[in-house]
Amino acid sequence: MKKIFLIVFLLFLNKSYCQDGNYSNPEKALIKVYGKCYKDLKSIEGTRGLIPEKKNVKFCSLYQCVSRIEYAEKQKDIEKAIIKRAIEITVRLYSEGTPVSLIYGMNSSSQADWDNQILTDDDNLVYISVAECIVSNSLIKICEAVNKTTMELINNSKSVKQKK
Repeated sequence: MKKIFLIVFLLFLNKSYCQDGNYSNPEKALIKVYGKCYKDLKSIEGTRGLIPEKKNVKFCSLYQCVSRIEYAEKQKDIEKAIIKRAIEITVRLYSEGTPVSLIYGMNSSSQADWDNQILTDDDNLVYISVAECIVSNSLIKICEAVNKTTMELINNSKSVKQKK
C-alpha cells in the first residue's frame, strides 16, 4: 500500500513541478489567436436584439464571430456584416504574423491539434476547428470567407517575395 501511495505521490509531483509554464501549440491557437479580441472594433449594428441579452458580444474576435453567426442565419444583412468583421479580424491576424485556417467536420479538432503541433509549416498557418459534427450554412460561409482571405494574403505575399 505504501508503494502505491509513493508512486501516486511521485506522479503528482512530476505533473505539478515539471510542467512547462507555456501552453501547448493547440492551446496557443485557441487562446492567442481564435479568442484574441480587438477592443477597438465597435459592435455590429443590428446584433443587439439578435443575441441573448446576457451575452455581451462585440464581435471583436474570430471566436465571437464564428460562434454567434448562427443567430443571424435568417437575417442576411447581419450575417454579411459578421462575415465582413471576421475577414477584418483575419487580415489583422495575418498582418501580425498569424494566418488562420478554420476547419470543420468529423475529427477536425484532432486534425487541428495535429496540424498545430508544428506552427512553422510553409505558411505558418494556425488551424482552428470550429465544428465537429453539425455544420450550418452560415458556419460554412464564414469558414470559406476566412480561409479564402487567408490564402489570398499568403499568395499575395509569396508573389511579392518572388518579384524581389
